Amino acid sequence: MIQSMTGYGKAVLQLPTKKVTIEIKSLNSKNLDLNVRIPSYYKEKELAVRKKLASALVRGKIDFSIYVEMTSDETSTKVNKSVVKQYVAQLRSTLNIDSVEDVELLKMAIRMPDALATEREELDENEWTLINKNIDIAITEIVQYRIDEACVLLTSKAVSYTHLRAHE
Repeated sequence: MIQSMTGYGKAVLQLPTKKVTIEIKSLNSKNLDLNVRIPSYYKEKELAVRKKLASALVRGKIDFSIYVEMTSDETSTKVNKSVVKQYVAQLRSTLNIDSVEDVELLKMAIRMPDALATEREELDENEWTLINKNIDIAITEIVQYRIDEACVLLTSKAVSYTHLRAHE
């Protein structure tokens, strides 16, 4: 089946704590030019994703992205309480007064290095299985888009050719 190289595919997966959006865009290019943007905790799966995209799309400038939007109240950033307490104590002793409002000290302390710790999310294989199925859905969408676009282009060229032949 003839395909255009221009296309778009998208799949959205709603997980318990996050929404995962997978987008694939392609433009004309003689060779396969693959650009993959995925969150760091999925990086170990990047090679498999690249192989899957290369075998399905073959040619074109391909932009593949996975976007993750956290939908729960859980956050991977935690206040490092012991560090903040130490900063507040140091700020109090530096100012050499006890009457300074703790709120102001806390505002200053929270801006200090290591006051906030970001926990790195680990790859969940069950979650990846669902994401991988949605990658397949996005690939199916972009392939269908490319087929549809090729049909439109071939039909419009055939109409133009017939129109030109009629005026000879």
